[in-house]
Amino acid sequence: MTFCFFIYIIWDKMGQNGIVDRLRGSFTVKTDERGRIKIPQKFLSLLESRFGREVYLTSLNGDFVLFYPLPVWKSIEARIESLRGRGPEIEEYVSRTSYWGTECEFDPKGRILIPQDLRNSCGLQANVLLLGIIDHLVVWNSDRFREKYLQGPFGDESMEKVARLLNETMPLSGNE
Repeated sequence: MTFCFFIYIIWDKMGQNGIVDRLRGSFTVKTDERGRIKIPQKFLSLLESRFGREVYLTSLNGDFVLFYPLPVWKSIEARIESLRGRGPEIEEYVSRTSYWGTECEFDPKGRILIPQDLRNSCGLQANVLLLGIIDHLVVWNSDRFREKYLQGPFGDESMEKVARLLNETMPLSGNE
């Protein structure tokens, strides 16, 4: 039970340090006849106020869509550019995200068009799962997501590893 206490401390400190307004949670949304999804208001208002309307849609393998606000994607590109030597993993990452990638913006009604080849590869028909992942969104075929992440248990060993990693990276506040 110790690991649960550490996670609580981390989440509590995140709030105290002023880290708020993150993309979090999930929604089931519909794909319309043109292949657009409507971004839920909770996500839409945060995206517009923090990042603007432009986004970069991409994938790594065509299983799900990575939905980056353009300023977030540009910061990833800047980090890649600053690398002294780009190993084969970075080159593959850049190639894959370029292959699947498209720059676009959501319309005034909060809808975003997912390109047909990406939509088909990801199996995005009818209802899809939209996940808030801190500073970006991920769009999944609901069944594929369940198969990949919800079939097996997330046990104590996994939770302890997460707690350990988070505690290693958390800055301490001034009173500790």
